[in-house]
Amino acid sequence: GARGGGAGVNRRHCEVLLWDTRVVWSIVKSCEVLRYCRIERQFLTYVDKQDIKSDGDLLHCVCAACVTGLLPPCLFLLAVDGTDGETLWERPLAAEFDWVQCGVGGDEGKGKTCLVAHADNFTAINTHTGTAQSLTHTGTSQSGGGLKQTLSLSLQTELVFFSGKSGNVIGSKVDMDSGETLEHLQFTTSSGAQYLLLHTDAGLYAVGLWRLAEKAGLKSSLKKEDSWEKRAKPAGLIPLYELGSLRRVLLVKGSGDSSPSVLLCTPTSVQLLTHNTLSISWTTNTSMLLSTPSFGHYNTDGVPDVVLEEDQGNTTKRVVILDGKTGRVLWSASLLFWTQSPRPTSVLTLNSYSVFMLWGERLSHSNKTSFAAEEHSTFLLHPNHPQVLLERRNPTQNIMSFKAVLLERGRHACYLVLSGADGTQVDDAVLSGAEPVVLTKRKIKDDVLESSVLGVGGDEGVAVSRDQEESVREAFHRLRFSDEK
Repeated sequence: GARGGGAGVNRRHCEVLLWDTRVVWSIVKSCEVLRYCRIERQFLTYVDKQDIKSDGDLLHCVCAACVTGLLPPCLFLLAVDGTDGETLWERPLAAEFDWVQCGVGGDEGKGKTCLVAHADNFTAINTHTGTAQSLTHTGTSQSGGGLKQTLSLSLQTELVFFSGKSGNVIGSKVDMDSGETLEHLQFTTSSGAQYLLLHTDAGLYAVGLWRLAEKAGLKSSLKKEDSWEKRAKPAGLIPLYELGSLRRVLLVKGSGDSSPSVLLCTPTSVQLLTHNTLSISWTTNTSMLLSTPSFGHYNTDGVPDVVLEEDQGNTTKRVVILDGKTGRVLWSASLLFWTQSPRPTSVLTLNSYSVFMLWGERLSHSNKTSFAAEEHSTFLLHPNHPQVLLERRNPTQNIMSFKAVLLERGRHACYLVLSGADGTQVDDAVLSGAEPVVLTKRKIKDDVLESSVLGVGGDEGVAVSRDQEESVREAFHRLRFSDEK
């Protein structure tokens, strides 16, 4: 792999699948975004369609030579060192890929596991060693969360429990009686009662795991939440939001050890559903959202604030940060955007507020010059300096995935970019018929040195004084980062 300078590290891979912490979505050319399992490591999945692929210090063997009976095409789950991008281990798996969830279960002292659904099977892989345990045939399924007994929901809304120890099916299948389930989330109340939140074509519903285990014929000590169960319909579904216009459902971490709230996204608004009263605590009207909302701490009240990107037309977006308690606007700015620009992200500091990272173009760049240019911009926002952004110009990239992470407690916050062959970071070489992608790491504080200070709000392009510029840069250099989520 090719190394960058002191500011970053590049690693090249073939047809990579990379995962994000929240959702699974498809990317062009058979690449998909999955999730990062640990802060200290990055986990990739790539597809090997040829006999041998060699790329610098990466040499991947024939599928059949690695595992008896495993023929191309096959998958490889790959662990990459967070410091220098070196390969720690790789594990061949049978294609086709469905989904992966990491940080699940695991024996005490032996590390967590990545649970991979592929080729109608579950495979549990130890995140430290890469050793694998093949589990039971699953059929089409969605990720079921980190339960002691793993569960699987099909698009036909049947639920199956699997043993977290052996991978065998336990109990009988359960008909959910909920219509078509678009997605589901695992939710634990403040009293420890576990529920599934079902986003269906009719709205959002909850169902207790105790009830599902009972229907499956399993004995359990799962708790109930009495205030929730009072609202249950005869089939056991608890209505939370009965409108079919619901587009996305996101869990918002509560302050301290409290249970999360639920953010509901509709075509015209975002709403916060509180877990204790099951009522809407605030609603904010929006125009069409360009990306899934993200979260960070703009203030220090301990409640995550909501970051939105609204389409304003003419390739212009409005980035808005909403107060997590009230829904009121805390900060906003307008930027130009391109189709595949990543959504905003943030990293929490030891001062209890976050640094926010945005992608786009300043409005002073015309459409003609901005989108014909060979560079795009990343912006850093410091909550104590809301009138300015730090802007760093970047080579144009076909960005498949982007994530800010903390690799060294207190100091080393960075961001990782998975870019495709259309980006200028990747040359025209084709590796054995597969399009290359590059995983790049850059330290956020290194970007401060290479950034210009841009005034936002009021008159666009207003000059920033030298004293203000130095004050902003010094504020970023003094930051220490927290590993809390």
